[in-house]
Amino acid sequence: MTELFTNARALSEHKKSMLVKMLDSVFNNLDLTKTQRERIETAYNAVGNYLASCDHPLLKGAQIYPQGSMRLRTTNKPISQEEFDVDLILFLPKAGYAKRDEIVKVVKRHLLDNDVYKDLVEELPRGLRINYKGDYHLDITPAKAYDLEVSPGHPLWVVDKRTGFKESNPEGMALEFDKVCLMMPVISRKNAIIEAFDDKSVTELPDQSKKKPLNRIIQILKRHRDVWSQIENNPYADFKPISVIITTLACQAYVEIIKSERTYDCELDLILDVIELMPHHIKIYFDEVLIANPTMRLENYAEKWNRVEKQEGQKYRRAFYVWHQEAVDTFERLANENNRGIDNIFAALSDAFGEKPVLAAKDRFVETVKANRSNGNLGVVLGTGAITAAFAGKAQPVSRVVNDVVPVKRNQFYGD
Repeated sequence: MTELFTNARALSEHKKSMLVKMLDSVFNNLDLTKTQRERIETAYNAVGNYLASCDHPLLKGAQIYPQGSMRLRTTNKPISQEEFDVDLILFLPKAGYAKRDEIVKVVKRHLLDNDVYKDLVEELPRGLRINYKGDYHLDITPAKAYDLEVSPGHPLWVVDKRTGFKESNPEGMALEFDKVCLMMPVISRKNAIIEAFDDKSVTELPDQSKKKPLNRIIQILKRHRDVWSQIENNPYADFKPISVIITTLACQAYVEIIKSERTYDCELDLILDVIELMPHHIKIYFDEVLIANPTMRLENYAEKWNRVEKQEGQKYRRAFYVWHQEAVDTFERLANENNRGIDNIFAALSDAFGEKPVLAAKDRFVETVKANRSNGNLGVVLGTGAITAAFAGKAQPVSRVVNDVVPVKRNQFYGD
């Protein structure tokens, strides 16, 4: 590893652990709530069952299943007025010889024929969107069977306005991602960040609460990208790296780390290593950038990076590296503020990940400190000055280094 994170790596193990807990608290506020998930799932099941029940020859045997962040469990709450983007594949097994325009026309017509969807439908370059009134929309990508090779997962021809059809295999990518998520890093203490397609017409949405370290790391990176892209006068806002590129590069970096069998004392170093290694997995062949679907090499997630017109490709490439450097700088700032107090850390977190979820995390932190103070479970670690929850005069087992803890007395504003 190079020293991209000089300040962050130099933090004490206790401060690293505290920063990870703060990040986890922030991103608990960005997960889908149970109510949101139920509403989205109800809408998703309804449109899937409706299209699967239509009697048009092209829709016979239609199957619908999730792709993207919902499938990968990396969804974040949107910023301000943006909506949750729920990506779905509509697989049409009887559409083998149908053209792109015919497929889109049939699906759109049947949605417009339905009283629920007729005023909500919008056409996209790769399918159709159903704009529900609320905080989400469904993006439906019609697809037919891929007939050139056999690949793991579910290889497809997905509709595309530019080319007619594009090779894709979102389920193959998701299954590969699931395998990687199960590869756990070697942590020297128990303090982790967090503890298939079939023949049904509608496949259930994955439970968003069942997250592994890689799921959470990608959530952190995607949220950082979203906040960064909204910085005023950001010249790269329209060229920000798409989620599947962040996901793929982080996934490959994570695999490299796991295979190295490195032992970590704290999850923060794992996050830093993933960020540092991501650019190393960008492939360039004859000046063409390739960030491929691992289960379908012809599906290049970085295809826009290779566009020549108006130097668009160069702008996409530059935007990635500018964002990546900002991610590095963010964790360096967090490390610097870590030495200046809790309020400074939360302010830096707010700048990087948005004010609303960070304020909620800060409020919860303050309430926890008050509760521990009242219960006599708050202490100061000797030699570091760090505040910690204490039990029987000793620090909780948050690291292998045991420090004596001096209990913090309860506030007695009116005397004994």
